[in-house]
Amino acid sequence: MSPAPSIRPALRADAQLLAAIRRDAILTLATPTYGLDRARDWADSSAVERIHRAIEDHEVWLSEFENAVVGWIEIDRDRVEGIYVSPDLAGRGIGSALLMYAEGRIRSAGYCAAALDASWNAEPFYLRRGYEAQAERSAEGGRPMLKPLSGSNAITPRE
Repeated sequence: MSPAPSIRPALRADAQLLAAIRRDAILTLATPTYGLDRARDWADSSAVERIHRAIEDHEVWLSEFENAVVGWIEIDRDRVEGIYVSPDLAGRGIGSALLMYAEGRIRSAGYCAAALDASWNAEPFYLRRGYEAQAERSAEGGRPMLKPLSGSNAITPRE
C-alpha cells in the first residue's frame, strides 16, 4: 500500500510548479466543457506572479505524493479561490482531500460556511461534496456556491 498524500503550505519557490499544474488541469479537464480556445484563454490568464501574491496574501496549500506536488488549493478567509490537481491524478481523491482540508481551515477560523465560485466543469465536483448553488452563473462563468460548516463559531461569510 502506498502512503497517502501529505498537505503542506506552499512556498514562493513552488509557484512555477503550481502554475504548471493549474495550466495542465485546465487544458485537460476544462477543454471538454469550454472548448480548446476558451480553456486556453483561461489557462493562460494567470501568471506565476499571481500565484506569488496568493501565497503572500492568502493561504495556499499543496498536496505532495511520493515527493511530487500533485495539487493545490487557495483559501481567502471563508472562500476557496481555486483548486487544481494534476490531470493524470484526477479522480483519485486528491482534490477532495484538499477541499476537506480547506473546509477545516475555514471552520477553524470561525466561519459557518465555505464559499466559492464554481466553473462549469467543477460544479458537479462541488455539488457531490455538499455545496449548493447560491445564484445564477456570472458572465465570467463562475457559479456562487456555499457549504454550511458544522462546528464553527458562526462568523457569517462575507459578501
